[in-house]
Amino acid sequence: MTRQLGLCGALLLALLSCTAQANEVAMVTALSGTVEWQAPGAAPAMPLKAFSKLRAGDRLKLAAAARVQLVFFQSGREEVWQGAGDLLLGSEASAVTTGTPQQQSRLLPRLLVKQLARTPAPEGQIRAGMVRLRSMPSGGTLESVENNYAELRSKAAATDRNPELYLLAGYFELREFAKLQQLLARLDEQSPGSNELAVLRSLYVRAMNNAKMAEEQ
Repeated sequence: MTRQLGLCGALLLALLSCTAQANEVAMVTALSGTVEWQAPGAAPAMPLKAFSKLRAGDRLKLAAAARVQLVFFQSGREEVWQGAGDLLLGSEASAVTTGTPQQQSRLLPRLLVKQLARTPAPEGQIRAGMVRLRSMPSGGTLESVENNYAELRSKAAATDRNPELYLLAGYFELREFAKLQQLLARLDEQSPGSNELAVLRSLYVRAMNNAKMAEEQ
C-alpha cells in the first residue's frame, strides 16, 4: 500500500511538472549585470537568476550594463540583449517595451535546444526540472551525446558555452555523474571566478544529490 501511494504521488508530481513545462518558453543561458524578472501580475520584480526557466508574459528589466542571453524552446531562437530596457516574453521570441537595448539573434539546432531544456532550474523550479529530465525522450547513448558535443563545439565560438550545457545535460540524463563533475571542473579551470559557472555547479550538485536519493528509495 505504501509503495502504491508513493507511485501515485510520483505520477501526480510528474503531471504537475508537465503542466509547468508546457508554460515554460525560454531559459536564461547567460547573464551579467543587473536584470530584474517579473511574472504577469506579480509584484515586486525579483533579481533574475542564470538558468531560470521563463514563461510567456514574463517581463525582464535590464540595467544599462546588463546582458542577458535567452533560448526559446519552441522556435530554437537565441536572443542576446544588452543595455537598458524592458522586454516582454512571447512564446517564441521577446519584444522591447521600453528603452533601446541592443539585440543579436540566431537559430540554434533543435538537438541543442532539446538538451538545453533539460538543464536543472534554480531553487523553486528544481523538482519539476528533475521529473522533466526523466519524462522527456532520451538524448541518446553516451557515444552519440559525446559525438554530438564534438560537432557542436567545432562550430561554436570559444566563448559559447551552449555545447557544454548540452553535454552536461546529456551526462546527467545518462547518470554519468563522474564525467559530469569532471566537465564542471574543466569549465571552472577555464573561467575561474565565474558567477554563472558557480550557479551551474550548484544546480547540478543539487540535481545529482536528488537523483541519487530518488534511486535509493
